[in-house]
Order: sequence, then structure tokens, then C-alpha cells
Amino acid sequence: MAVYLPENVFAVCTNQLNSDYKQFNLSDNRQFKSVKLGTQNRVFLVKIDKKLSEDFECKSGWSSGLGTVAFGGGVIGGMLLVAATAATIPVAGWIVGGAIAIAAFGYGLWQMSQRPTCSEMIGFEESQWKNHHTTVHFDSNKVKNKDMYLALTKNSMLACKEGGVLLPFISRTSANSAAYSISLNNNTEKWVNIGSGLIAGVLFGFSMGTSLPVGGLLGGARSLYVAKQTAIFLGFLPIGYFLINPLASSTATSINAGIGDGSYENVKGAGESTTNLIQPTDSWDPYSVAMDAKDIPNIKQRMIDNKATKSDIAKFETGVAEAQRQGTYSLKNNPDLKEIIIRMKNGDFGSVLKDKITNKSGNLRGMVNERNVGSAVNIHHENGKASIKANTLLNIETSGKVAGGIITLIAPFVSSFFAENAIRLAAEDFSNDNTDSIAVNANDA
Repeated sequence: MAVYLPENVFAVCTNQLNSDYKQFNLSDNRQFKSVKLGTQNRVFLVKIDKKLSEDFECKSGWSSGLGTVAFGGGVIGGMLLVAATAATIPVAGWIVGGAIAIAAFGYGLWQMSQRPTCSEMIGFEESQWKNHHTTVHFDSNKVKNKDMYLALTKNSMLACKEGGVLLPFISRTSANSAAYSISLNNNTEKWVNIGSGLIAGVLFGFSMGTSLPVGGLLGGARSLYVAKQTAIFLGFLPIGYFLINPLASSTATSINAGIGDGSYENVKGAGESTTNLIQPTDSWDPYSVAMDAKDIPNIKQRMIDNKATKSDIAKFETGVAEAQRQGTYSLKNNPDLKEIIIRMKNGDFGSVLKDKITNKSGNLRGMVNERNVGSAVNIHHENGKASIKANTLLNIETSGKVAGGIITLIAPFVSSFFAENAIRLAAEDFSNDNTDSIAVNANDA
């Protein structure tokens, strides 16, 4: 058994971003208003009454639009990272990356400009009350369309065309709790979308810059690379939209249904299904991440092949220390120094060290002395440290791309969970709403 709903009952929406509730008012199109709640003088609501005291701030448009703008900003940010570290700016990458960033900015701003108002959305015919009374009418004697005057009860829910569900509350406390929970979860969803959009943009912008030959306009290998990266990006948009996003949504729905008290399914089922356009943030590019991941063994191999390793430096320092202990830089009784010096002569550590340690005849005679070896120590140190630093930066870059790819992959699952969690918590407050203040019960409702 439920109670009939009088005007000015509290309202929350599962799509709201603000943390306060509104109220349901009588429609301006309602012709008669005679059936009231006793001494409170509040007219009972019917199907035609789809009016709010104020509009909610709807997440539709804001959440996806901000995520798209963040993606565009990330693309610019990723390319700026390249520009800050490269001697020559990759013009080809900037042309394509810049065009995509501008398109993302424009599309995101357009999405936000299209954000709906409650008054507009619930006014559409597609927005209808669900679970209204099927036989009891109020003020319908003199109207032609009596169906629009079927009574609303505490079980009734207004399904908005935009996808949200507006829930009536009798208790101010319950309405306040529901509004807060919905706002918290929807805003978390919004920030997850913004964060994942930014990361996806940075990864795309960075890859467009770092992997292109620096300098020059499009042409040859540059055109091929740009075409490949753009094709990968565009190819993964439908994969994200048609595969990853639905999987994330169904996973979040299953989780919330499993941890809920059964009321979640009722509210979820009342909502109107909506289909948003494909978003740039639907794209997760595992190709570039997998490619970087496969490079990790190659990076290790390059470190092994690079003669300026920590082990080399340690062996060289040991040889120099032994020479100083012996008081001579003779290689006869100093195997560590002999090994390193011979490798220097052979050019293993670069032409600078080779020239430093080799005389005009191409041998070591007269060149292995404290001055030259001391100078070689400094050069070897500098080259070794530079190599280690470069390899460390490369490892950080690769790890960052892998981590970023994983984050953008799981982000739809995280944001979907919070979106569904907002509905679940609102549904539980709705189910437990205290109706003691309304004494007029609705039978068979």
C-alpha cells in the first residue's frame, strides 16, 4: 500500500550534480485542482503534473563535454612535453595533433552548450510518470483526456527523456540524504571522466610527437606514421564505444544489483535508455602501450650493449685505484684497467675516449699516464651518467605510458560504477522514505 502524492513533495533526480532537492509542483496545464490533502490544503498530483520548483543541474552534457575538453587539453599538453625536451619540434605531429585537439575542444564545448534543462526535458512526451495508479483519477470529470489525471502515489517515478529518474520524497531528511549521495557519486563520475580524458589526450599527444622524425612537414615516413596513429585512434573509438563502455556499464549494474537491497532494479528499470554520441575518451590505444611494453626487453638490451654501465664505471675506478696504489699506470699488473683501456682504444666507449687514450701511431705507448687516465675517468663518468640518465628517463616514459593506458582502460568501469551507485543509493533512500505525514492511502497501488 502506498500513499497519494500531494503537491510540493520533495524531488531528487538520479542525474543531478547539485546536492539539494527540489519540489514537485502542479502543472500549468492542469485544468482543475479541487482534490486536496485535508487541512494541509495541498492538491494531489496526477500524471499531467510534470513541473519542478527549480531545475536540477544535470550531469548530461557536463560530464561527457568536460571529458572531451580535457582530452583536447591533454593532446596539447602531451605535445608540449615533447617540445620541452626535443631539440626540434615535430611539425607533422603538431599539425595532426593540433587539429584533433581543436576538434575535441570544439566538440566538448558544443556538448556543454547543449546541456538540457529539467523544465525542457520533462516537458517532452517521452518523459512520463511510471507506476502511477491505474484506476483512481483526480479532477478528471470535466476533462477529455482522463488518462492524464490518473493519481500519483509514493511508488510513482518520473522518467526523464534525458535518462535520469526523478523520485518523489515525503520526508525532507530522506530527500536530503538521497540528493547528497547522488551528487557525490555523479560528481565523482564527472571527475573520473575528466581525468581519463586528460590522460588519454596526453598519451596521444605525446606519441604523435615522440615517435615522429623531428622537424619537417608531412611526407614519406611522417605521413605514414601520422596516418597509422590517426587510424589507430579512430579505430579504437568504436571499440571503446561499442565494447568497453557497454561492458563497463553492465559490470557496474551487476555489482550494484548484487550489493543493493532490491530497490535499485526498480529505479533502474524506470529510466529511459539514452544513446550518446561517440566520445574521444572512448578511445583507449593499447597499440602504443603494447608497443612500448615490447620495447622494454629492447631497452634492457640497449643498456647491456651500452658500454657506459655502472659495472664498467666500477671496473674503471677499480683499475685507477689500483694504479694509484701501485704508483704506476702500467697495464702489466692491472687487469681491470687494462681491459677498460683496450676497450677505449677499440672505440667501445666512443671516439672522444679513443682519441684521448691513443697516440698518433694508433697505440697506447706514452698515452697511459695519470693525466690522460684521470681525464678519461672524468669523461667516462660523464658519459656513463648521461647514458644512465637517458635510460632512466626512457624507462619512466615507457612505464608512464603503460600505466596511463591501464588507467584509461579501467576508467570507464570506475565512472560507470559511480553512476550506478548514485542510482542505487537514491533507490534505497526512496524505498525507505517515511510517509507517516501523509494519511491518505492508495489501495491497489
